[in-house]
Amino acid sequence: MGAVYLRRHMKTRKDVSATRYVLEAGAVLLLASLLALVIALHVTRPPVQYGREEMTGATTTVSARVEAVIAETHGTDDGGQATVSQDLALRVLSDGPYRGETIDAQYNGMGPSVELVRFREGSRALVMITEVPALPAGNGETAQGPEATRVLYQVADHIRLTPLAIITAAFALVTVAVGRWQGVRALIGLALSGVFVGGFILPQILAHRDPVLVTLIGAGLLVGATLYLIQGWNVIGHTALIGMLISLAVTGLLAVVLTRMTFLTGFGSEETLFLQAAGVRIDMRGLLLAGIILGTAGVLDDVVLAQAVTVFELASARPRASFRDLMTSGMRIGVSHLSSMVNTLILAYASTALPLFILFYLFPEPWYLTVNRALIAEEILRTLVGSTGLMLAVPLTTAIAAWMAPQLNDPRPGPS
Repeated sequence: MGAVYLRRHMKTRKDVSATRYVLEAGAVLLLASLLALVIALHVTRPPVQYGREEMTGATTTVSARVEAVIAETHGTDDGGQATVSQDLALRVLSDGPYRGETIDAQYNGMGPSVELVRFREGSRALVMITEVPALPAGNGETAQGPEATRVLYQVADHIRLTPLAIITAAFALVTVAVGRWQGVRALIGLALSGVFVGGFILPQILAHRDPVLVTLIGAGLLVGATLYLIQGWNVIGHTALIGMLISLAVTGLLAVVLTRMTFLTGFGSEETLFLQAAGVRIDMRGLLLAGIILGTAGVLDDVVLAQAVTVFELASARPRASFRDLMTSGMRIGVSHLSSMVNTLILAYASTALPLFILFYLFPEPWYLTVNRALIAEEILRTLVGSTGLMLAVPLTTAIAAWMAPQLNDPRPGPS
């Protein structure tokens, strides 16, 4: 009896090892393929070519310190907002031809209170310095030589870099204190996301590459890298990678199909109009699709990884559980997680559109006209496609993990 069990046990362990090796090989192949595509796209990327409108003057933004408040008036507008107008004497701090100069500039601000918008002595400010053609010198002649231009100074805004740096450092400290080594890896993944989006996806789109293809490849490699940074190189990470890449591909396909069905062109927001005005000739519809894919990828990694970990933990606690048992239990947990994540996604999109909601509330029109507007339809599509991708990711990842987990768990001796 013991010899029979030993032979079966050894055979099963060989099957487990083979399955593990196949899973690891698949993960390596997927990551290597994505990396090769990213490298190929980066190496063969054409130069970024897009036109810019000619500007009437040369504008430079510099940092400066308020040396003195020469004059100040403040009041309240019709909406109850505090207004302030200040004449400021400032010393330029930024490197360049204006460094060290003392200049006089005007600042006009508005906000909930004067204390939040006014400048004080010692405050830091962003100043816009613009060179414009000089006024006529008189007698129908124009000033020549060094007098051919004049310089205008305008205070643009407060400098917030110091408090932002403090908040960022506090966030990093809390992340490391709570997550320890996992927190450090999460911060590395966060930095990697910023570098990857800014260093690969945006230049590729500006080089007139297909935004959907570029974002799918880039986001796929990015979520794969951050996934292994957080989870480590193990069977749970491999399972989550497969579920994540399939879910991301399905989300991209849904976004392409549904934008065609709804006749959306990507010109629903002011930002796209500004890009067109600046002479940037890129596929705005593709940019909309890329944004949907990228936004969904940011949430998918959380849902997919949590679901994979859940199923493997269930399989570890119940070694004899079948695929159906793990699928049923995993879906119960996944549905609860999914409900909160979908609600979070919708609220996140709604939070950025609060001023727009107030505008529609103050100037009401039939609801079907509001929903039909491109700006609103784009946000609805963004939310629904992202939520659909999440909902499909849960059963997909659960099924993959429920199939993998029993094969990768070492069997325990049963009754003889």
